[in-house]
Formats: sequence, C-alpha cells, structure tokens
Amino acid sequence: MVLILVGLAVVMLANSMTKPLGRDEQMYCTGGALIAKGKMIYRDFSYAAQMPYHPLVYAALYRALSTTRYLLVGRIVSAICDVGVIVCIAGIYRRIFGGFRVAGALFGAAACVLYVFNPIVDYANGYAWNHDVVMFCVMLCLWLFVGMDFKVGCGYRRVAVIGAILTFATFMRITTVLAEVLFFIVLLAHPVGSARERLKIAASFLVAVVLAASWPIWVIAHAPRAFFLNIVRIPALYGEWLHKIGMVHDKFKLTLSSLTAPGYLALIAAAIYFCVMLAYLRGRLKIVNRGGLLLAPLLAAAFFVIAYIPPTMWMQYLAMPVPFLAVGFAWPLLYMRELADRDGQNRHFKIAATAVVVCAIVAAVSYPVVVLRTALLAAPESWTPIQLHKVSENIVKSAKEPKLILTLGPLFALEGGGEIYTELSAGAVIYRVGDLLSADERAVTHTVGPKTLGELVEKSPPAAAIVGVEFEFLEEALLKSAVKTGWEKKVYEDGPTVYYGP
Repeated sequence: MVLILVGLAVVMLANSMTKPLGRDEQMYCTGGALIAKGKMIYRDFSYAAQMPYHPLVYAALYRALSTTRYLLVGRIVSAICDVGVIVCIAGIYRRIFGGFRVAGALFGAAACVLYVFNPIVDYANGYAWNHDVVMFCVMLCLWLFVGMDFKVGCGYRRVAVIGAILTFATFMRITTVLAEVLFFIVLLAHPVGSARERLKIAASFLVAVVLAASWPIWVIAHAPRAFFLNIVRIPALYGEWLHKIGMVHDKFKLTLSSLTAPGYLALIAAAIYFCVMLAYLRGRLKIVNRGGLLLAPLLAAAFFVIAYIPPTMWMQYLAMPVPFLAVGFAWPLLYMRELADRDGQNRHFKIAATAVVVCAIVAAVSYPVVVLRTALLAAPESWTPIQLHKVSENIVKSAKEPKLILTLGPLFALEGGGEIYTELSAGAVIYRVGDLLSADERAVTHTVGPKTLGELVEKSPPAAAIVGVEFEFLEEALLKSAVKTGWEKKVYEDGPTVYYGP
C-alpha cells in the first residue's frame, strides 16, 4: 500500500510541475507576493471572486522561505495537498475496515487510483490555485470525522478542529460553506448520550468557526466596499463579458462530457451499483455509523451543486466530487464483508470487490498519460515553474531602473525581482472588465481597463512591457500606451515578447 501511495505521489508531482502556466495562477501567486510585501488584500490590491486565506498561506511561505519562486512554491503546496488527499482516502479505508486490513488496503488503493487517474481530477489538480487546498481540507475533515469517538474524550477536540479547518477552507473559496453546513448537521445528528453533550458539540464547532474567521473578517472590515466589489460586482461583470464573447461552456454539455470520460464513468457506475446493492440487501446488512455512510455521498452531491452556482462553469469544478465518491464505497464494501462473515456466503462481497478493482483498472488503462509524464521529473530544467523563473530573471535583469514592468502576466516581472503596477496584479481577470466599473469603483479596487490604462502609464512610465501572455486584443492597449519608437524587442522561445524602454 505504501509503495502504491508513493507511486501516486510521484505521478501527482509530475502533473503539477509539467502543467503549462494557467491564467488564474497569475492572480493567486501575485496576491500572496503582495501580502508578503506588506500590502493588505482588497484594501491595497484587487483579488477577484476569492477569499483571503489562500494568498495568506502563500505569503507566509514566501516570507519564511525568503524566495521569489512564487509559482514553484504555489504548485508544491498544491502537490502536497493532492498527496494529502490520497493519504486521507487510504486512511479512511483503513479506519473503516479495522481488522480487515488486507481488504482495507486493497480497496483504499483502488479508490486512490480512481481519484488520481480521473481525467477531470488530473486536469484540475496541480495548479497554484485554491482548488487543491480546499479539497484536502474537506477530505481531512472527513477522515477526522470517521475516527471520532466521544467516549474517549477526544471527540469535542476533533469537532473543534473540523470546524476550524472547514472555516479556513471556506475563507479560501466561499462556496465551501455548503460542505461546512453539511458537517455541522451530521455532527449534531451524531449519536450521543444527552442534549447537553449535543450542545457541547455545537459549541465546540461554532467557537472554532468564530476563531478561524476572525482574521478574514478583520481584513474585510478594513475595506468592506472593495471586498463587495471583488466578490460580487466584478465576478458578475466578468461572467457577462465571458458570455458576450462566447467564452463559456454549456453547463449540461460540460457535465455530460466530463461524466462520460472512462475514468469518471467507471466511478459513476460503481456508485450506482453500490446504491442498488444497499437497497437490495438492506434487510440483511448491519448498518452502523450512518453518519459516515451518508456524509461522503452528501459531500459529493454538495460539490456537484457548488459546480453549478457560479455564472460560468469550468471543468475543474467537477473534480471536487470525485474523492468523496471514491471514499463513499468504503461503507457498503464493509457491510458486505461483514455479511459474508455472518452468513458464510460471500458472493455479493466478491462481486462488489471485483467491480471496484475492475473500475480502478479501467480508469488507469484509459488514461495512461498520468504515468507517462513522470519521465519529465528527471529534467527539472523543463518544469514550468523553473522555466518561468529563468525567463523572469532575464527580463528583469535587462530592464532599466526602477524595473517597473507593464504586463498582464505579473509573475513574469515579480519572480525576477521586478515591480508591477498594482492595478494589474490580478492579470487579465479584472482588467477585462475594468472599464465597466465606475471611476470611483476602479479607485476603490485599484484596477484599470484597456481604456483607462493610458492614464496609469502616463503617471508612471514602465521600463519594459511584456506581451504574448494573454489574448492579443487585450494586450493592444499595453502596446499603444507604453511602447514607443526606439524600444528594443525581444522574443523568448515558447514564451512572452518583451519591449525594453531606452
């Protein structure tokens, strides 16, 4: 089992290091870099549609490591969280199966394979964004819940830890609050001796929530209007802009194409099979720990609902239910294993075990790229974060003082030690709709759009301008407002184009 987990960890590290640079990573990493430099999120710079804990984590790491390798650190964090998810999956199976150690290890390994080789999970994981951290936080809480025992005195501490972790995740991605509410309801329904004990559960959870929420609330209180514009107003405008240019997915078609991928389809087929078997054998199965049996599939359902909440839907949203579906198989498998021991007939258990193993094999065989890319780990110089840092250092070294660089890809300036315009710290995410905000709203959020960029550049001319990191029509304003006759042009192979001022 340990060897399988190590192998899957290598696979996920390779996935993270070899992905091309994502647009949203510019905002996530830059947010952490600016906090590390003493700026306050929302009040001093924009951070659209997201909550403040994730860039705080990055900022703490950047300061502790004293590094400007922002993308590398961010991706390592995501890779560690991805490994943490499979450790949680394996740990949950081991805990549930107890004395059936071999069965627990086998099914835990199969569930981990179903997770890692799912094509949607492979697409979503590994980027320097908050997806991986949130998934790990919720999965860790499920593991803590499975091992909860109020009789030995650690139950209430675990409740508090669960409340704190889920609040931490919610203040990374606000839609996680739905999972937090689910945990709270299931915890309150946990079988305990008295109403007083149930009250202690609620108090432990809520006190932890308040404590974990104190810093984000303090941050929001310093810039309430900027927070509202970043979380509500700008995402709404951004959604309208994406629909207007046709850069959105049809939610039904995206869901259908994702769920019918072989790896995902195998997972769905197994889930349907277990639902049918639980209904068929309900009179013979000894069902205990109903909270765990219900919580895992409820979390999967909650994340399906969450995927549909934003005005625009992206493929990575459909990766969130996968680990909870995979973990949800543990309880029916255990009940069938126990039924085989009691009745001496293990036909149903053998069929179920075979179904899980076959589904895992189908997932692995249908998506071999997960394994094939691990060969790239042997060449660190080819890793995306390493290449980005090298290019950034070259760009900043060639730029004149004060090395202020105009770009919609701020990491290309920051990683080499250059300076950026704070108004473009979110890259193109807010810049696209900046002109749809009023002048007052732009001032509050520290943003600009293509039409108002010229005023910013006129006040503080750049030493260099980087293009080729976004759509050409978005970067036209950068060239018109900054690049003049006599500027030197340099094109980086498989990278951006840089114009250096005289």
